[in-house]
Amino acid sequence: MIKSSLICKEEVLREKIYLTRKSSSLDPSWLADVYSSSLAEDLRYLISERLGSLGEKGWQHLKRLIDQEGIQPEFIYASGLCYQSEAKDWLFSQLNSKSKFQVETLQALSCWGGDFSIQLLKNILSEESQAIRLAGLEILKFKAHQINDELLIEILKEPISDFREAVVLKTIRILQRRDGIIVCNELAKIVRHSHKKNSDAALIALGSIANTNSIQVLLRLSQSLDNVQKKEMALKQLSQQYR
Repeated sequence: MIKSSLICKEEVLREKIYLTRKSSSLDPSWLADVYSSSLAEDLRYLISERLGSLGEKGWQHLKRLIDQEGIQPEFIYASGLCYQSEAKDWLFSQLNSKSKFQVETLQALSCWGGDFSIQLLKNILSEESQAIRLAGLEILKFKAHQINDELLIEILKEPISDFREAVVLKTIRILQRRDGIIVCNELAKIVRHSHKKNSDAALIALGSIANTNSIQVLLRLSQSLDNVQKKEMALKQLSQQYR
């Protein structure tokens, strides 16, 4: 009976939250009051997400929930949505208080990537965990505009050589935003030493850069690659430069 009553309550809450499409139309006090650690995980996240989307007002109620319920993953997630300086400081305090990096905290802090030190980013990206590295790469997207090509390559040293496809593909997407020769040469290394999916992604990245540096590297690859499929892909990207 108690379980049935809880399920019914959850259905009512979901309906009200989903029907109220604009988060600004939801009362943050009501959202905080209906939150309970006994609710289903997806509903706890939904309530926290709506609070996070309410900015400063939502953050004030998130703080109250943190005091009442303790530090929960959904509160960490929501803190990254409210874009409040105090929330950022709280998240960094969580990051610094742990002996190991927590994926949830890194993900929540990604939009404040510009505030990360170079050494902290290097430490994150040197972790073996795929989830940690992917979170670190997302943070780097918001930091990359502050650093030059040489330093970017240095920071990405381990992700570039990662054996996991998802990490390398995300690394390529960061590199292709640059157009320097050092970045083009790094993409060429990925082409030479990676399997087809990563190699194709690196060649497409070179094609999208579309400047003298990338054309030079594509030409060199088209003439030197032994792998027929890679050579054909390099030629395809090179031909598109002259359209």
